[in-house]
Amino acid sequence: MPQTADDWPPLPDVQEPQPPRERRSWGKVSHTDRYRRQRRDLLRAAGRLAAQKGFEGPRVADIVAEAGLSKSTFYEHFASKEDCFVELHRRTSAQMLQTAVDAAEAHAQRGAYECLDAVIRAFVGYADRNPRLAQVLGPAFGASLPVVQKQREENFRRVVHFFATLGRRLGSKLEPDELELTSTILVGGVTDILGDLRRDQDTLDGKLSQIASLGCRAFGLDRS
Repeated sequence: MPQTADDWPPLPDVQEPQPPRERRSWGKVSHTDRYRRQRRDLLRAAGRLAAQKGFEGPRVADIVAEAGLSKSTFYEHFASKEDCFVELHRRTSAQMLQTAVDAAEAHAQRGAYECLDAVIRAFVGYADRNPRLAQVLGPAFGASLPVVQKQREENFRRVVHFFATLGRRLGSKLEPDELELTSTILVGGVTDILGDLRRDQDTLDGKLSQIASLGCRAFGLDRS
């Protein structure tokens, strides 16, 4: 079905992996389920190590030791450490955007301000609720990898598209190009000041409320 202007942006493509060949089951666990579990364990281990050491620090040996798996198992899933971290970034981006979509759906009937406030808190709070993944979302992560930078740019565009769609769903009368520009400024501005906002946790709540109010005015929406 073709996408319409009011559809949420498609999430980064994250598919359940299929083993390259089927093997015997491990007790009551099929080889496919075991293969997928191993991949999840490797990605979680990479995420924990990224939080501790950044991108450059961990080696494949560190990841498999953290996951309790072997190097041969690692290379059944990923061609390199870089390939593993690219997948980690893709999955993290998809989870964060899905969290925002869920917040928008849950608060859409409560008015523009309540909905924007919930969505902004979903974005800002995602890394806070998942501290080991905060490093993966940061601009320094994988800075030397063009594929990660490309994913980061694509994710920024998805978030902009998400806010433009949200503004339209909430009743904004802005033209599509104005909605896109307004969303770009909103997303870029919050991203730029997020680190400063987090440094003062005592005022964070009030500042996020102010951002939601500014978002309403920028989209031409009634705050009530």
